[in-house]
Amino acid sequence: MPPTAPATPPALLLTNLLLTPGTRTRRDPDAVFDRMIARASRDRAPLSAEDAADLDHLRLALRAFADFPGLSPLGWAAGQALVEGRIRNRVVVRDLHARHPELADEPVDAPIFVVGLPRTGTTFAYNILARSPGHRGPKLWEMTYPGLAVDGRTEAALIRRTRRRFAMTSALSSTWDTIHPMYAEAEEEDTFLRTHSEMHAAGVPMPDYLKLLETFDQRPDYRFLRAALQVLSYGRPARRWVLKHPANLFHMTAIHDVFPDARFVWTHRDPETALASLCSLAESAQRIHRYPDAVDLAQAGRDWLEIMSQGVSRALAQRAELGPGAVVDLPYSRLTGEPGTALPELFERLGAGWSAPDDANLAQEREAPKQRPRHQYTLERYGLEPDQVQAAFGDYVQLFPDLSKQSRRPAPGGPGNA
Repeated sequence: MPPTAPATPPALLLTNLLLTPGTRTRRDPDAVFDRMIARASRDRAPLSAEDAADLDHLRLALRAFADFPGLSPLGWAAGQALVEGRIRNRVVVRDLHARHPELADEPVDAPIFVVGLPRTGTTFAYNILARSPGHRGPKLWEMTYPGLAVDGRTEAALIRRTRRRFAMTSALSSTWDTIHPMYAEAEEEDTFLRTHSEMHAAGVPMPDYLKLLETFDQRPDYRFLRAALQVLSYGRPARRWVLKHPANLFHMTAIHDVFPDARFVWTHRDPETALASLCSLAESAQRIHRYPDAVDLAQAGRDWLEIMSQGVSRALAQRAELGPGAVVDLPYSRLTGEPGTALPELFERLGAGWSAPDDANLAQEREAPKQRPRHQYTLERYGLEPDQVQAAFGDYVQLFPDLSKQSRRPAPGGPGNA
């Protein structure tokens, strides 16, 4: 029996009807991209050759949206918003650096990157780390409208604008808030700020773009991230940055080249559970971007099994290049089963102190999921079998028991080694 599809929200049907006239621009996505660049660049400092070339790779993503036969009018609008937001961020941040050369001296010391397969506890670990005194993570509103420090009234207005901008996702999807709720004033994934991510392909297939991401130089995007963090640091209290995005796992060497003192917290969970949950997220994205008859759950299973298993293979090779001390392992079983022990240990290994506010943050974070409907998912819904997943993640599956044990070992030479 085929999987049961959730009912299409009436608001989604109406939105697609209203947006239909705007789909005419799909015939020439390159012209749309060029207009985006022109709009963002007006009255701002010109981009460097490196930035212009790095942004230009997004043409492949926009073309993928335009070329997908089952794309809905909302899907085309969402695809354009994804690309235009990244273009605007790059131009705005570089313009601020041109106008304020002192930004280049703003330190970004020993940032922490929380990485791991999606649905392995990355959000839980990230929220605890980023909300600790002395730490901070970029908030959704800051990444939507990056800029220098503003007064309280302006900040409140930007938060309201961000809230309205992302409210549509909640209104048009019956599952998104259960899987990945987004709050304008809360810390979010750095993918909302940076240019590139494998997760851009959640709504529609992007084979050309994903192939590019496997081989091209990711360092320009992370150099931009450093520049953006300098903007968000300037004129604000000095704190250690904590970043999170699952696909950062695949680019640890590029991150290390740009942030030589970066530390990585790699969360681990059996890939069967992680992949089933990720496919559920991809299904929600498909239902936002596509007409109902173009949603393909089996294809989602095949695509994300390939993307994630190949990405983890690259991550394991990169981990070996980084050497001891760069990566701290955090198994999901410990993170959720004994967080009161596992998290203070993690803080110690990162050179951070655990304190009473962290206890309060942990209690609040453990309570938050109880306020939301339970996220339910199965591999079978996406045409996958456990043996198939185990085979695809073979090297990782074999290492998984050792990585779980390793997280309990005392760090040789004191805190900071893994």
